[in-house]
Amino acid sequence: MPLRIDPVEGRGFREFVELPFRLYEGDPLWVAPVRSMQRGMLDPSRGHPFHQHGETACFLARESSGKPVGRICAIVNRAHNEFHHDRTGFFGFLEAVDDQEVFDALLETASAWLRARGMDTVRGPMNFSTNEEIGTLVDGFDRRPVLMMTYNPPYHGMRIEAAGFAKSKDVLAYLLEKDTIRWDRMRRLAGLVERRTGAEVRTVRRKHLYEDVLTLMDIYNECWSANWGFVPMTDAEFRQMAKDLSLMLVEDLAPVVYENGRAVAFAVGLLDANAAFHASRGSLLGTFLRLKVPPFRIRIDGVRVILLAVRERWRGCGLESLIISRMIETGFRMGVTWSELSWVLEDNHALRTILEDEMNTAVYKTYRIYDKTL
Repeated sequence: MPLRIDPVEGRGFREFVELPFRLYEGDPLWVAPVRSMQRGMLDPSRGHPFHQHGETACFLARESSGKPVGRICAIVNRAHNEFHHDRTGFFGFLEAVDDQEVFDALLETASAWLRARGMDTVRGPMNFSTNEEIGTLVDGFDRRPVLMMTYNPPYHGMRIEAAGFAKSKDVLAYLLEKDTIRWDRMRRLAGLVERRTGAEVRTVRRKHLYEDVLTLMDIYNECWSANWGFVPMTDAEFRQMAKDLSLMLVEDLAPVVYENGRAVAFAVGLLDANAAFHASRGSLLGTFLRLKVPPFRIRIDGVRVILLAVRERWRGCGLESLIISRMIETGFRMGVTWSELSWVLEDNHALRTILEDEMNTAVYKTYRIYDKTL
């Protein structure tokens, strides 16, 4: 296929955002992103806080007629490289027809751009970092993705590997279903922990969201700093995330544990708004109506547990069980019938043991991140 690769700028971002709508036309599992939110993230002129410490370049692959057949974004994340003391570049937002030539051209274009900026490794997919959507779905294609989790056809992984990339890390998604979950032991342990530690469980307050976000950011940056791929979030990025996700926030699904007045642990579960995104086909207004306004509002019976963090000094004393148990009880009262806990690093054996051995849950989706030396 004769190809040309064009850099994207200005009005070209519209084509970049629109391409997946054509590629996934007729796919019942694909969830359309909100167009305005995606362009606001990708176009540096729109002011997304990632661009304060990152540099990006988007590209479209076109066939001879000019029709787009693929896209990719090359990313230099200075915050990542300063934290890890390396020179890793990233690729993300990869979409393409099932053609190896298209994948090769896109990945090589992104690699060349990164190489010219001094990077010695390229890693992805990352949209833009581990603080956003990551990975290529390689297992679990029978169910639509939940909020802020990626989706792609099965050929993506094979095409990326054929372009010379190798697995760097797998991240996992666990499905917790009301009818099969076993958590009696965890519930007993949670009660014991609460009595022994004197821990107080509060919730994030919607009316004081930005104040509470700073508390969560402090715990998050401390707790996740040793994790693979961690990038510290700036105040502006945390505030942007809170703004983007506020529609899906339910206070009782965001417990914060305090001991002697200090916040030491938290978790955040968000309503699976992909049910609304799926029905709205990229419309922000349609999404809002389906989330908030009768008679358009749809019933959402699923939750994604997106964050769980315990300060190091308080690990191993059962606070994880206290938080998870509290969220499960709250969810059941709300009519939640299932939840996804994601993502979990494949080598996070402590959390995996709790989920698999104590709660009778299982991995149902696997996402892969790839590396290639430049």
